[in-house]
Amino acid sequence: MKTIKSSIIIATIILGLAGYCQLPAAENQPPDFETKDIAGKAVKLSDLKGKVVLLDFWATWCPPCRVEIPNLLGIFRQFKNRDFVLISVSLDRDLQAARKFVKDKEMDWVHIIDMEAGREIATLYQVEYIPSTFIIGRKGNIEARQLRGDELKDKIASLLK
Repeated sequence: MKTIKSSIIIATIILGLAGYCQLPAAENQPPDFETKDIAGKAVKLSDLKGKVVLLDFWATWCPPCRVEIPNLLGIFRQFKNRDFVLISVSLDRDLQAARKFVKDKEMDWVHIIDMEAGREIATLYQVEYIPSTFIIGRKGNIEARQLRGDELKDKIASLLK
């Protein structure tokens, strides 16, 4: 009986602590992160407040991610001279292949291609599948999630007005 009681108390404590390890209470508050991009430049999400940020989780081995690349290229080219930042977080294991892919496809935006950093950021955002996108508005709040194609472009355009 004491073993059951002790197990219940321990389980209650663990479940209580687990609540502190989730996304911030306000679902629209993006978790901050700081890492380096493929050029070695520091990238800190909170430093981008005042800009519209598209956070894109992808991998070269993911067919739906590859299908979305022409759309991302179009969005980047259309909005790059405005207060817009596109950050792609690669979940690739073959980092050299990912870097070559980015160069070959002329994907000239911010890329985080680092297994450890990619996993950490994906965990922060509770990414369960790729491609996964988060649009963060000028005030630093998540304005939309999981948009693709024209919906993605239209949402970014509306936030840049």
